[in-house]
Amino acid sequence: MPKSGRDGGAPKDSKYDLSKISARVDRVNVSGLLRTHNDYVMRAADGLFKANNFQDLMLEAMSTKSYLHELGIFKDVSVHIDVSRGTDASPQGYEVTFKGNEMSRMMGSAGTEIGQNEGSLRTELTIPNILGRGESISLQGSYSSTRANDLQLKFWKPFFHTRFKENRPEMSFSIFRQTDRYDISSFKSTNLGYLVDFSAHTMVGVDLTHSLQYENSIRDVGLLNKSVPFGIREHCGPKLASLLRYSVVYDNRDGNVFPTRGVFLKSVNEYCGLGGNVAYTSSTAHGELNVPLFAGLVAQFCGRVGVVKETKNTTQLPINSLFYCGGPLTLRGFKFGGAGPVIDGTPIGAQTFWCTGAHLWAPLPFAGVFKNLASHFRMHFFYNIGNSNSFSTENMRSAFGMGLAVKLAERARIELNYCVPVRRQNTDNILNGFQFGIGYEFV
Repeated sequence: MPKSGRDGGAPKDSKYDLSKISARVDRVNVSGLLRTHNDYVMRAADGLFKANNFQDLMLEAMSTKSYLHELGIFKDVSVHIDVSRGTDASPQGYEVTFKGNEMSRMMGSAGTEIGQNEGSLRTELTIPNILGRGESISLQGSYSSTRANDLQLKFWKPFFHTRFKENRPEMSFSIFRQTDRYDISSFKSTNLGYLVDFSAHTMVGVDLTHSLQYENSIRDVGLLNKSVPFGIREHCGPKLASLLRYSVVYDNRDGNVFPTRGVFLKSVNEYCGLGGNVAYTSSTAHGELNVPLFAGLVAQFCGRVGVVKETKNTTQLPINSLFYCGGPLTLRGFKFGGAGPVIDGTPIGAQTFWCTGAHLWAPLPFAGVFKNLASHFRMHFFYNIGNSNSFSTENMRSAFGMGLAVKLAERARIELNYCVPVRRQNTDNILNGFQFGIGYEFV
């Protein structure tokens, strides 16, 4: 027979069902508020007062802790649960205290950032919670030796403390200067302007992330060398662009880098022509489906499509808004922009493009021996097809191959693939052999 404790109760190895222990929260305390107004954290305790057993109380306490972190005012938060005391204490009452350590008045950081097939050095200086309700201002700068450099001054204001806290509404205003290099087409684009952004979540049936932006900027196209075709030269010079951009994202995958199940959908739509001398409409969509098979194998199907069209006010479609198909992120086996139209031997972007990919992901053969290390690696076999300036399959490009992928935290991955182009056009720039890619959104 199992031995009982000294109090004659249950054995030491007994497991208790915390959902059967009655509990209620009498009081919630949030300590450590220095610059923060009390009303900014008051809604954090809404769920705690609905708990009627100890299991719900613990789950809601952890949820409240996460919510306090999301407010952007604390470096760390600890939770203390104690029996409620005092004349107004209820029989099953508890008192929950959250002890927070507010962020410094000024913070700085430096590190690397992964973009789409590029890495950059990024520095940031932030003044958090400047008005006491999560408002922050930051100065960000990044430098890349390959493609993009940018400088941005951003002010943002969350509205998590309102009755719409479940929707996570947030508004921001940014002044930016961004330079993009298009070495394959021998030009660069420098954008200087401001951006207003409003983002929120909706949970009516499915969880969607929405973003509505207004951008007003001066776009200046310059040449990288003297031997550039006239078809590109005619785009040079500064132009004023005023546009609205709306994006929506649905993501129920179980992981961002190596998901084993779930769906990811993303759509971005732009209308440019609210002012200035640039006018066009642009739409892009990206989809991903992951299906678990057996023995750790995962089937993945990806697709991406983009269309940019003229409007009645369009005099010339801007070259820096066209699509470049080809490269390790879209159509493997082709160089960046190598599966599209050309002018005098120089690749130029397309008005439409589409590409799809079918993958079979597999763990490393000896993943069971080196579990922690092997979880950052995957093998895959792939087949990509796509085309530019045509939605037909008559002259489409295609390639297949296999490769090794490495996870970088939970945000991006590195791929080293051996590619074999199958179908191509005479003007395409192919890459038959090994191809290196780094990014966070692959096809």
